[in-house]
Amino acid sequence: MNKLRLVVDITMFILTFFLMNVNLISPLWHEIFGIIISFLIIIHLILNFKWIKNITKNIRKVKNKTRVLYAVDILTFFSYLITIVIGILISISIFNFPTSYNPYLMLTHHITGRLSLSLMLLHLGFHLNRIISKLTKNETAKAIIYIIYITLSILITMYLAFTLVRSYVWQGVMQ
Repeated sequence: MNKLRLVVDITMFILTFFLMNVNLISPLWHEIFGIIISFLIIIHLILNFKWIKNITKNIRKVKNKTRVLYAVDILTFFSYLITIVIGILISISIFNFPTSYNPYLMLTHHITGRLSLSLMLLHLGFHLNRIISKLTKNETAKAIIYIIYITLSILITMYLAFTLVRSYVWQGVMQ
């Protein structure tokens, strides 16, 4: 089960970065990857259901760090859920609904997609200690990995904000 969890998590992580920029892939692949990540999120939740259930039942008894992680997890879930639902509504390749070219839905999809990725990085950050501990016992190496992760997370979040501001989607909403 741990190997399956690792494969699911790594696949979600990689797909999320492909989804970040439709110009790297076609709109069709963006939608396909979006559908795949939807199923991976469900699998991720099933694999972590015991933890979710335990924390939900005992939220008042857990440490503050766990409560914050739980809140981040809930925000991440709803952010991805909104992104996925709106992504289906604005689909132009697979579903092609009448709402496909709605500029407000497109803008909301862009915002929640970027928020989802930022929250996912925060979620991953909470688990970083456990991940790094499996990779190395060297404290210097751990510190370097933390610094790299935090730096990359900040740069990615800044890039997401920059691309959101510079996005063509605003043009449709401003008209």
